[in-house]
Amino acid sequence: MGKGSVINLHSHTTFSDGSFTPDRIVKKAAEDGLTHIAITDHFETSKVPSLKKCDLSNYISTIRDLGRKYEGTVRVLAGVEIDANPDRCRLDDLPFDLLNELDLVLFEYVNDKSNGGADLEDIDHILSDISTLKGLAHSDIETCFSEMGHMELRDILCSMKLFIELNTACLYRRDGLAFYELAEEIIQKFDGMVGLSIGTDIHRQLSEVSNVRSAHGFVERLGLTDSLIF
Repeated sequence: MGKGSVINLHSHTTFSDGSFTPDRIVKKAAEDGLTHIAITDHFETSKVPSLKKCDLSNYISTIRDLGRKYEGTVRVLAGVEIDANPDRCRLDDLPFDLLNELDLVLFEYVNDKSNGGADLEDIDHILSDISTLKGLAHSDIETCFSEMGHMELRDILCSMKLFIELNTACLYRRDGLAFYELAEEIIQKFDGMVGLSIGTDIHRQLSEVSNVRSAHGFVERLGLTDSLIF
């Protein structure tokens, strides 16, 4: 798992609030030499224009068609991003049958009080109904989980089968460093037991499709390449 991969598993398209079609995103990923690209549009949140439940089947079909079109060049994955703020997303009304047809599901703002995100324990019952890969998107681990010990957090993430995303977008930085860089000590303490993903959260800049080198370098430096989920 992970060795030789160049992945970007977080991108938004015209299915939600992105500027580019899924085909254009995947074409750019292929041009830039990525091995895996995931389309992960916002799902059923009032925060931004988002994918609706009634459109999910068509969304999945569109991405699967792209997977066949680019087979042998770049692996195309289907996912969504779910807002963990219960005031913006009806978390107890998620279509688990359709979500489980996806390759991955991202949850944003989990344990993030500044964005109204629900705590991990509050959505445990939701996470348990999702059988596909699932993880925490652009999480400021150092801040959001400051009350937990590193080993405690590791064990909780393992028990819930959650991966952590290393996001390179400028929005997810503090004190000049990416959230994942600030959490280096914590990630090291995961001892390779927690899966890792890399994403850029592309919306407006097509060049962001391949802005993954710094995160891949981080993973390689820590000797955690085998922890990458693809």
